[in-house]
Amino acid sequence: LLVGSSVGVISPIMPFLADKLDLTTTLYGIVVSSFALSKMLGNVPSAILVERHGRKPYLVHSLWAVGLGVAGMGLATDWMQLSVCRMIIGLGVASLTTASTLTVADSSTPLSRARTFSPLMGAFAAGMAIGPAIGGILCDTWGIQNTFFAVSSSYCVASIWNHFGVNETKRHGELWEKKTLPWHSPDAREALTSLSERSNNENTESVSIPNAVKDTTEQWTRLLADKHVRPIVIMNGFYMSTFAAAQLTLLPLLLTSGGTTATGAGAATALSATAMGQVYMWMSINQVLSNPIAGQLADRSGKSAAIVAGGTLTSLAVASVPLVCSYGLIGDSVLDWANWPMLATLSFWSLGGTLLATAHVAAVSDEVNDSSRSQAIALLRTSGDVGYLCGAACAGISADLVGDVGLAMQAGGAVFLGATTWFGFKSAALNKLYKR
Repeated sequence: LLVGSSVGVISPIMPFLADKLDLTTTLYGIVVSSFALSKMLGNVPSAILVERHGRKPYLVHSLWAVGLGVAGMGLATDWMQLSVCRMIIGLGVASLTTASTLTVADSSTPLSRARTFSPLMGAFAAGMAIGPAIGGILCDTWGIQNTFFAVSSSYCVASIWNHFGVNETKRHGELWEKKTLPWHSPDAREALTSLSERSNNENTESVSIPNAVKDTTEQWTRLLADKHVRPIVIMNGFYMSTFAAAQLTLLPLLLTSGGTTATGAGAATALSATAMGQVYMWMSINQVLSNPIAGQLADRSGKSAAIVAGGTLTSLAVASVPLVCSYGLIGDSVLDWANWPMLATLSFWSLGGTLLATAHVAAVSDEVNDSSRSQAIALLRTSGDVGYLCGAACAGISADLVGDVGLAMQAGGAVFLGATTWFGFKSAALNKLYKR
């Protein structure tokens, strides 16, 4: 909840930071995508280290790295410094997401996995619902820099909370208490070796990182060769590409006139930081309300059906937002019911994203055994990071090339609809073959 709030606070501020640093749409896309680059590079080491040392250490220390990066964003004076800070955040988030996802996976079964993931997504979405409204007000009141410092402090609070309030879920979780992490003394780390030998497990402490990376690559190759896993991984990449391009890059620029908009959509909706916070708050509230429904739907109707439904809703909503924006907004508040076309479009977008976020992880977890689950989830995250990296960068470049943020956004929606259609046919074919 606290992490979601911190992320939500930043969301409405980013386009104003881009304007302050005089970034083009292309440079803004590069800044957004730099997060995905470092997160992608950190996924493999994170999966290895979380399996080696347990979940709790990385639920604690990764938050300090994220807080450092956020504080740096408040001090950045150009796009390169901003990108470096985003990369620090990406490394921290790589560890955090791997550890938190495996913590939930450790505590669930295939029959309850989507419902178990839903509270995690719901808590994050609840924070995202609170954060944007706070962020918009803080930005208009305190300024951009002080808001980033406040968010950085909240991550430190979250780290302390996890240290005292979270239990280790990995087998032999007592390793955390025995101080067997790499920066502890060699004598203390011997506890890991002796404990592993006594339980006839592999002595993971003696495995070198290069060998572990090689082993991970081999496991990923086997996972991608699985005809049931591969479509899920590819579809997740397309989803994160659309998320980074539309929601994180083009939508804020469209709503604040931060990018060139030949259609006039941006000029018709030049929002303040407070109003931008209301937009993201509305989307997050819809995610909170739809999370339980999404989990139930994914478990009962099937994960593939949930992915297709979520992809269709998201792609159509993304393509529709520029059309709705071209008519402008009525009143001083985005949440005025006179703006129901915009609110309805954003609601469908949020519902689609909730279905996809829940169903992808649950689907890939169901298709692999327990020993391969951590690597399967790491592979899924990495595919998302590749999509995030490509989506944000390509969105910025395409918007500058065509001179229209709205048109670039609609093109992204069309591409994602095509990917969803492909996944639907692929899943139907696999199900038909399986029944035979």
